[in-house]
Amino acid sequence: MTTQQQTEIRQSITKVDVKPVTNVSFSVSTGTVVPADVRLHELPTTIVKIVPAYRGYRFIVVGNDIVIIQPKTRRIVEVIHNAA
Repeated sequence: MTTQQQTEIRQSITKVDVKPVTNVSFSVSTGTVVPADVRLHELPTTIVKIVPAYRGYRFIVVGNDIVIIQPKTRRIVEVIHNAA
């Protein structure tokens, strides 16, 4: 993912009213499976336009990081740092 794509994704996520996840009990890194009790949010269509491969994927915000998740496996596929 390019720096430009990451910037556009950050801008799109800041427009969505999603509260960051706190007290995470898992590693926020690619490949980690997110526990079932963590509520995942649908990616905005603007992000799917930036990265079409993310159609149907979900996300959470942990601190200032945007975490993109494959919904069937709940596996983290991308972490975009410093979303603030």
